[in-house]
Amino acid sequence: MTWTDEELQNLVTKAGRRAPLEQVRMMTAGWQVPAAETDEWSGVPPRRFRRAAVTGDFPGDWLVIPNGRAPWRTSDLTYPFRPATDFMWLVGEADPGSVLVIDGDGEPTLYVDENPPLGHPLAFLDAARGAVWNGRPESLSALRSRLGLAVRPIADLENALRRADNTRTVRGLDPVVDSLVPEDGSELEKQLARRRLIKDDHEIGRLRAAAGAAVEGFRAVGRALPEVIERGEPFVEGLFTQVARTHGRGVSFTPVCGGGPRSTIPHWFGNHAPIGRGDILLIDAGVEGAELYSSDVARVFPVSGRFSAVQRDVHDIVSAAHRAALDMVRPGTTFQELGATAAHVLLDGLKSLGVLPNRTLEVFDDDLLARRWTLHGIGHMLGIDVHDCNPVVTEYMNRPLVEGHVLTIEPGLYFSPHDDLVPGHLRGLGVRIEDDVAVTANGYEVLSAGLPTSATGFEDWLGTLS
Repeated sequence: MTWTDEELQNLVTKAGRRAPLEQVRMMTAGWQVPAAETDEWSGVPPRRFRRAAVTGDFPGDWLVIPNGRAPWRTSDLTYPFRPATDFMWLVGEADPGSVLVIDGDGEPTLYVDENPPLGHPLAFLDAARGAVWNGRPESLSALRSRLGLAVRPIADLENALRRADNTRTVRGLDPVVDSLVPEDGSELEKQLARRRLIKDDHEIGRLRAAAGAAVEGFRAVGRALPEVIERGEPFVEGLFTQVARTHGRGVSFTPVCGGGPRSTIPHWFGNHAPIGRGDILLIDAGVEGAELYSSDVARVFPVSGRFSAVQRDVHDIVSAAHRAALDMVRPGTTFQELGATAAHVLLDGLKSLGVLPNRTLEVFDDDLLARRWTLHGIGHMLGIDVHDCNPVVTEYMNRPLVEGHVLTIEPGLYFSPHDDLVPGHLRGLGVRIEDDVAVTANGYEVLSAGLPTSATGFEDWLGTLS
């Protein structure tokens, strides 16, 4: 394409750049034309099925699912982009700003915010989006072939939505989409979550791989315990993050790496403190793998290689609660039943530790008592999101498990160093044991089975690491 001086000057002004037109012309010439890509991605067939299923839930409605945009970190830099969960489940990988629209007849179209390709003046002038600075963008035709659906420029989106009679969207991901779609109450986000609850074999394979990658991260920490003592929590976080990036897309959430008394803080994301030789180290971390499927695993390390007597006592109670809940995982059981089973074991353990005097039991019910030191429930659904299908969490917590559900089992006990109701020798100890578990036809599969759960087993496992 030939550009006039006026057209080039307008683009220079639009981009807010100071560049002589001769340089801009030089940067638009001599680029290779990319070869056409025609291979359809293997993830297309299940996504066609998913789109058809969701379309059937809302006959005649237009469904709008944005991919979201990268949030700003500073004035001109963004955080790394993570595709929106529902978009990934229905479409796959696409650029920020992309929007899936399924019209009232069930026909899907992907609207894409095209980045300037090599040969276009903005490929050089637009540092945020241009191909010179950010790499060659995927063409609309290549995207159409790979994802197996119609693709159009994002500039056509507004006109397309004007034709819609009844439109539903997932709000809060893209301000442009939010402005184009009426704010009428929509069940779309909840229904998508309901659809995502049951994982197929491919999804469980992805989750199994993500759990295996997390195990590798824990193994790396176990091998480096002498350096953990020397370098503290920042080193632990960095080491796990490195493994997560090597074996997957990165961490599925900021790791919790709580040494000593910080093991009693379930959401300790600071990870900036030293770790002593006699401390325990609670790590709650996961890996985001292919297609965003994620893991979420927790273990407690004895930094010296061996648990002290009191550390072992607390660990044994949590391990027993974990085992009791895990043994109940099967189709037909509910989260409530899993939680109640673990809570009874933890409550008995608290009494054995001298934490619960009998007079207290007469005032409060068991569940309320346990909550002071257990703090959280038995687990949550797991999938593309770590806390998967959260829009329907109150629904799935009270309904029976079925084959294809993937959940976490994560009992814990936390004795704050500031808790006057806890005997002094227990203060500053926190233990959580968390595994990723798939519900099978007759029971369960522990996806993170590479990590022992008993204190002795974990010590022996540490001894095998070189």
